[in-house]
Amino acid sequence: MEWKNEKNRSKKWIFGGGFILLLVMAFSFYAMQNYSVYFYTPKELFEKVDELGESQIRVGGMVKSSSVHWNPDTLSLQFVLSDLKGIEIPVSYSGAPPDMFKEGSGVVVEGSLVKGILSLRARNLFVKHSEEYRIPEEVHKINPALIEKSIIKNKY
Repeated sequence: MEWKNEKNRSKKWIFGGGFILLLVMAFSFYAMQNYSVYFYTPKELFEKVDELGESQIRVGGMVKSSSVHWNPDTLSLQFVLSDLKGIEIPVSYSGAPPDMFKEGSGVVVEGSLVKGILSLRARNLFVKHSEEYRIPEEVHKINPALIEKSIIKNKY
């Protein structure tokens, strides 16, 4: 009798643990769907422009060289987003660009398509940066003589 109770108890723990594991997996999957960031390439956007309409989308690509037009007085920015394979999409943005925004850099544009033409009205710009670490240039080195002078001067 005692053996059967022990067997039933272990079955309950296995089923309970399995149920909790399934719940955790379901919540994780739900969270990943809601918070994952997917973006189209310019080529994918060009192919799906009719079905996307004016919905909010994200498009990732490179800022084409010599295409950035920034007006600080009106905070308007226009540039061309490219996949470097011939597909180019004009983008208009209202607001100050991110600090790392520059020609030839990667950017993800969040916004909507302008009806009638293949153009984006950006709401947010996310600048992609290199994953490569580089040692800072010599210009930014600290001058030990100046540090010593400031320490001695402030000491007395």
